Amino acid sequence: MKNKTLGIALLSVSLLAACGTTGTPVETPVPTPDPTSFGTLTTLKPGARAEINQKLKVNIVNIGYGSTLPGQVTSPRDLNFSDMAQQLPETYQTINRYPSFYGNNELTGNNFEFEYNYVNASQAFQDEFFKFLLDNGSEKSVVRDGVTYTDISSAYYNCQDTSSTVIKSFRPTGEDTPVYGCLQPAGNIARPVTGNFEIDGEKVEQWLAANANRAGVDTSEHTIFLINWYGRGDFKFHTYSHERPDAVETDTNVNFGARSSRRTVAWGGTPAADQTAAKRVWFFDQSANPDYWTSAWNITDYDIDGDGVYDKRMVPVWEYGTRKNSVAYAEKISKDLGQVTRYVGINLLFTPSALYRVDLTPPDMPEHINVDLALEQGSGAVAGEKVIKPAVAQERLSVLNPFIQWSNSLRTTPLSGELATAYSCFFPLPTEDACSPNYADATGEQFFQLAAQEIRARAAATPNVYQLPSYMFNDASTTTPNQGLLGRAINDGVTGTQTMTLNYLTPALNAAGYGFTDTVVHEGGHHLSQSHPHDGYDSERNEDYGPSGDTAFVDLGDEVHSVMSYNNLAKRFGQFNLDAQYRYLTTAYMSNANAILTLTQNAGKVTNVRTAAQSADQTFQSAVAAYNNRQYYTAAQLAHTGYRTVLDAAKGAGVSVEGYKWYNRVGQLSTSTAKARTVNHMRPVQGPTQRPEETPAQRAKRLAP
Repeated sequence: MKNKTLGIALLSVSLLAACGTTGTPVETPVPTPDPTSFGTLTTLKPGARAEINQKLKVNIVNIGYGSTLPGQVTSPRDLNFSDMAQQLPETYQTINRYPSFYGNNELTGNNFEFEYNYVNASQAFQDEFFKFLLDNGSEKSVVRDGVTYTDISSAYYNCQDTSSTVIKSFRPTGEDTPVYGCLQPAGNIARPVTGNFEIDGEKVEQWLAANANRAGVDTSEHTIFLINWYGRGDFKFHTYSHERPDAVETDTNVNFGARSSRRTVAWGGTPAADQTAAKRVWFFDQSANPDYWTSAWNITDYDIDGDGVYDKRMVPVWEYGTRKNSVAYAEKISKDLGQVTRYVGINLLFTPSALYRVDLTPPDMPEHINVDLALEQGSGAVAGEKVIKPAVAQERLSVLNPFIQWSNSLRTTPLSGELATAYSCFFPLPTEDACSPNYADATGEQFFQLAAQEIRARAAATPNVYQLPSYMFNDASTTTPNQGLLGRAINDGVTGTQTMTLNYLTPALNAAGYGFTDTVVHEGGHHLSQSHPHDGYDSERNEDYGPSGDTAFVDLGDEVHSVMSYNNLAKRFGQFNLDAQYRYLTTAYMSNANAILTLTQNAGKVTNVRTAAQSADQTFQSAVAAYNNRQYYTAAQLAHTGYRTVLDAAKGAGVSVEGYKWYNRVGQLSTSTAKARTVNHMRPVQGPTQRPEETPAQRAKRLAP
């Protein structure tokens, strides 16, 4: 490249000579490049953790709530945006949740400053929206012998009881789905639910995304619609249904969307086929029939999970302001909607924190991931080909990094001998013989060590492939101690690094509609960084939380298109999953490129890599620009290109770049330290704050009709 400084100097000399200047011109010497410097870099910073600070606009749209101004006398059901705003965060910094649990918060470098756009939809917009609901739903309630039969949660709400002696059910002629009735409404409810007008939740999401521009809202921006139909003359008791192909279990063909317990009050996050045209919409309708999934039907019990602490839930809108014996007495809708927006919409859906590090083997991130399926087949268990589809699992997981190569492998081993003994330690046993004294009881340490040996061997045989180990235990026993747990994602217990996933199937679980494929995708999503949409991290409060206590209502996050939900209504990763993953990847590729530049400096190879570093720096500039324009897929794609430019140049120059391998760092522990070790390595079962992977209440919901 022509030296610009030299060119200017020569031009000056020529002009002076043309004007009659005498003397011999002296050329400016070309400076010798610093052998330790890559030159001027705008985005890359050797050795630094990358950060992208994004100003993120969040649209909050009121459809149907009475809107009031500060200082006005309001109804408890009116929405005051000023009161709501007091609940909302100003900023967010995402972390790697499990690694953070082992020390200080480990930031991913994805930082946000929020700009809120509060919108009261016009009367015309509201009228058209509610007409859309009327035109696109159907009444599913049935009146029989003077009893109105609706969905299961409405029956529970009407009677404030779940016992079979109070709640009745039957299947109307020609219908596969039962309906439920309450024989005598409870005295403390504001009014009984007398209908079940069902509307497809995804169609509602699509209508809102397509028509929001008429309310002045761009739904390529993160947008929450807060809906209240109650109080209008055309109001119908209603729920949102999800009987779509994506709600059909992959292996058993059971349609979970047909289950009464899967009627919802919220939905959104359906992924765009074209990521450059993604819509980011989630709606919450508190005027819908009481929600089963979040126990919103229960307005009576202070504590719903038995831990002695009040459990906050978002009850139906008509309960606000009632003077009856209700947990909603004295609650204000503005505060509650602010909490839903913060703890569900923003923290868990729009800007969630990663469960694990997305880079997997820093600084040499994988270019090939193999979904390594190990089927541990119990004698007499359902045939493996009926419960696992390797190609489907690979295809669904690959969207979490579509810039690299993917493959899958499947091998089958009898669930017997030492393997069966180790498997038995996963669950509580009548005696401790199988797990004591060398291993902590019921923690899986014995299997962890067996698996670690196997993972080391497979990694050595395929050095250029990252193995994503997915162990599937196909247990034929009808008396297994496993009481419905489907899977776990396991970390190393030392650094919070992901290691493997464990997936379970029993005859009871298979009869309930489950195979392995969807569980493998869910647990694989954890392994690759994804959190549940019902638990996560609040940056400003520095608190990891889940669905209990004052955030019990965050199970609402499951009412979204995501295989990471527990309600089985989606089998793929949704738009909010993809946005988050591509953001994590963008900063991870940048951070690891920075790390490789430091290795290059330490190896004295800067001269060989300087040109590549400057080229990659320009690529990362483009990545950051795309990121700030919410083009997260493009940002991650460019970041991958920039990272590869640096990595290839460094390796080509002879720089040693070695990826972190957890299985070479974690060894057998002594008996004296086994309990501490095993409690830690099962962290994904307990959660960053010792919260269960799945509570008994959540498990009951998942298995509900």
